[in-house]
Amino acid sequence: MKPKDKVKIIGEAKVQPHDVQTEVAVLATLMRFNEKFDEYSDMLTDNLFYMEENKAIYQCISGTIMTSCTTDIRSLVDYAKTHEVAYPLDETSFLNIVKFVSIETVDQDIHRLRRMWKQREIWRQLQFAAQNILDPTNNLEDVINETISTLGEVQNDTVDTGVYSFDASIGELNALVNDNAQGIRKSLETGFRLFDEYFLLRPTTLTVIAAFMGVGKSSLAMNITVNAAQNGNGVGYYSLEMGKSELAARAISGRAGISSSVLMNSKLSDFQFKQFDRAIGEMSGLPIYIDERATISFDNTIRSIRTLVKTKGIKLAVIDYLQIYSQVSDNNEASLGYMARAAKNIAKECNISVILLSQLSRGKEHPSLDMLRGSGQIAESADNVVLIDRPESVPDNSGKYDGDFKDADIHGTAKLILAKGRGVGTGCSLIGFDGRYTQFYELDQERSFKNDVPF
Repeated sequence: MKPKDKVKIIGEAKVQPHDVQTEVAVLATLMRFNEKFDEYSDMLTDNLFYMEENKAIYQCISGTIMTSCTTDIRSLVDYAKTHEVAYPLDETSFLNIVKFVSIETVDQDIHRLRRMWKQREIWRQLQFAAQNILDPTNNLEDVINETISTLGEVQNDTVDTGVYSFDASIGELNALVNDNAQGIRKSLETGFRLFDEYFLLRPTTLTVIAAFMGVGKSSLAMNITVNAAQNGNGVGYYSLEMGKSELAARAISGRAGISSSVLMNSKLSDFQFKQFDRAIGEMSGLPIYIDERATISFDNTIRSIRTLVKTKGIKLAVIDYLQIYSQVSDNNEASLGYMARAAKNIAKECNISVILLSQLSRGKEHPSLDMLRGSGQIAESADNVVLIDRPESVPDNSGKYDGDFKDADIHGTAKLILAKGRGVGTGCSLIGFDGRYTQFYELDQERSFKNDVPF
């Protein structure tokens, strides 16, 4: 059957956007000019092709090229016979399309196929959502959020190929330099000098905050969350350890002057009620979003981040903490590495900053980069790694900080160590810690900041 005949027949029963002639032209060009497959491989999948026969032909072409063989008719037929493909093929299948080569238009043809695939996929997802909405056993909000997330993935997959010219890269750099000259800040302000003066929470960056158990990494993350939100930046917070009311208690505790355990478990006095009401009044309306359902799995968390970026415009996502997610996996190290890379990827994809909390393995008195628990891939994926050293929290400690600030009082303080800073250097800072309210705060001392900036 000729491609034009196929178009006519399919067109009469057309239910979804597709164009057989365009599909055949792309296949013929890839088969004749294998270098075009290499050039466009990041944009091509068998799902771009609507016809099952064309899907199978693409599978044979791509499979043959990937095995370093020339895509002549014999090689393609051999591949079809020895592999499971979407449709039965023979020599005639390939001979029928070979004359429709269109190298001059292959770029626009591939983009057209991607656009039609996008239309089909959106149609399919909306049909699926309509069925789920009508199912009384489904939660309506869950269906809506899942649909928004899935449609966002389709949009990102088709709009941005991730390939930019050098001129485009220079243009982005030029805009950044001009913003810096005008004092326009792209990194989020946290209220902590180590984060703010090193511009750690820049868009697309992954910052790992790591500490021994019980040192206060969750508290520091919540302090940063509140400070960022008070500056008008939306934050998504994901915690496997604490529910939304406990997270709210952690956030309000310091402002109310009441410990979070008292807020959660005790009857407040009249004075405490006034303090509590005042704190709520000061902190209500902060753009902090807690998605408890998204912590079922790390993939769900990533999908939720994508949804909150689109629906709430968040600029920061905090994930607390990595090792709890990995407990459901048989291969702990591989799982941690996958999640660290996924966190970095979502930061790049959504142009936001991500904070990922991680435990350190004990073995030394003070924290170091090589103590990241479970996988060296965590540090490799991170742009920045901040370690928290709080000797006061460790039984039988030496009573001193290691290195910088070794003469500082360990009581009511903590040391933040920038152990890795991609493009910004390393350094450390001494900050305050109020154990009554599990709150970290910046000390008003010039000597509390040490740096080693490479610029």
